[in-house]
Amino acid sequence: MSGLYSNRIDTPKGVFLIIFHSKALARIYFPGQEPTSQYPLRKLPWETLEDDLKRYLCGEIIDWSSYPLDSSYYQPFTAKLLSTIKEIPHGEVWTYRESAERAGSPKAWRAAGQALKANRHPIIVPCHRVVASGGKIGGFSGPPGWKQMLLELEAGHKGADDNAFFKRR
Repeated sequence: MSGLYSNRIDTPKGVFLIIFHSKALARIYFPGQEPTSQYPLRKLPWETLEDDLKRYLCGEIIDWSSYPLDSSYYQPFTAKLLSTIKEIPHGEVWTYRESAERAGSPKAWRAAGQALKANRHPIIVPCHRVVASGGKIGGFSGPPGWKQMLLELEAGHKGADDNAFFKRR
């Protein structure tokens, strides 16, 4: 896709790479992740995104709803599931099964896990808030350790075991 640009946001947790075009965010890369293609550096069209990401990673609750997301190229189920996931409140978790049910496909809980791996807008579309049944954290599209760290950040405590997220529900 032409017309894509990049910007790096230095946060307390490392440097995020943001890929965008004039109308929407195309992809967010965690620190240490890099796209296979390079995009010209350009100022972000959303002046508050850098500050919001930094504040979120310091534990603040951020309303991400004003940031436009490019959802093109998602399969219909993935688009519906990711739209549903955006509704999970800060500090709460849903299971893969619950997420699939809320997206209107109650038997697609295994497909939900695969669809969440396709999330190109982690944190803003909080796929880290979806966990496995029975107290397991489950997989994540981000680097190892990030899902646990984000859940702990949102829970407001450090060093929580996997089951602590279910005990809060």
